[in-house]
Amino acid sequence: MFKLMDEIYIKSLQSVQKIMINDKHCFELYGYDILLDTNLKPWLLEVNASPSLTASSKEDYELKFGLLDDVLNVIDIESRLTSKEKHIGGFDLIWDDGPVMSDDCGMDCINTAAYASNSHLGCYFDRIKQLRQTHKAANLAKKS
Repeated sequence: MFKLMDEIYIKSLQSVQKIMINDKHCFELYGYDILLDTNLKPWLLEVNASPSLTASSKEDYELKFGLLDDVLNVIDIESRLTSKEKHIGGFDLIWDDGPVMSDDCGMDCINTAAYASNSHLGCYFDRIKQLRQTHKAANLAKKS
């Protein structure tokens, strides 16, 4: 199920890649509405170009706060990253031709052996710990 969801994200972005804004001074955030049928097959309902960031519950607030925190880490205003990261906070790196393959599968993932992309969808994930490790590695790389 998670692999199919990843394919939906990647293929939908690839399909509009030529008309997306390609400017290093701006970014876009998309919201995906996906329906799971009784067989757990994901179906894309719509992609929102301006997803709502209004929280309707404590859990929704925590999710959206984490999302915005991760967006600011991806933007890297403080220039703390090396540009070699494959995963920042809750975001996975994809490139023109699809997902970037992972060098390691250290996360507790579902069916990792059959799916070695960089995706962490379906994994247990501690985004704060990952961000600390990313910034520590970036600092070490800049010192050397």
